[in-house]
Amino acid sequence: MSLALTGERIVLRETVRDELPALLSVYNSNPNYNLLRNGTEEVTLAEVAAEYDSTLSIPTGHWLTLSADGQMIGVMHLVVSNPADQKSWISLLLLHPDFQRKGYGREAVHLAETYCASAGALHVHHGVIAQNEQALLFWGKLGYEQYRQVHAPVGRLVQPVLLVAKWLTAMQ
Repeated sequence: MSLALTGERIVLRETVRDELPALLSVYNSNPNYNLLRNGTEEVTLAEVAAEYDSTLSIPTGHWLTLSADGQMIGVMHLVVSNPADQKSWISLLLLHPDFQRKGYGREAVHLAETYCASAGALHVHHGVIAQNEQALLFWGKLGYEQYRQVHAPVGRLVQPVLLVAKWLTAMQ
């Protein structure tokens, strides 16, 4: 199923495999995140391709490219209903640093929340690496609240992850 969500300034659309090399630059423009996630400042194309395949192996999984003015600015992994827990998840939101703190991430999350709500989801979940203070602040400002801490694999590392969620009924 092909998914495209259009906002005021951005478009979220299904990524095709041929675009992974271009999106690798988004990943590697975030060396601090890569350090938290993998213990190294860069990821490889093979790692990104494995992540792509993993997301798309989920029946309601979507690997989305974020674009603004026709330019790729980020990536989002969205799972509308995870078969393991029947929850909606934004499992990744990563923007090129040139486009952070400009409202693009907020708009992308809102589009994803609206889509999940239209599919019947009551809430959307996300996991934040416990040491990623910037991400915790971002998700908190969007109304996501922590409900659990787990040790989970994130990239190459197993580490503390804070699970956060937002009830979608509050969006109305």
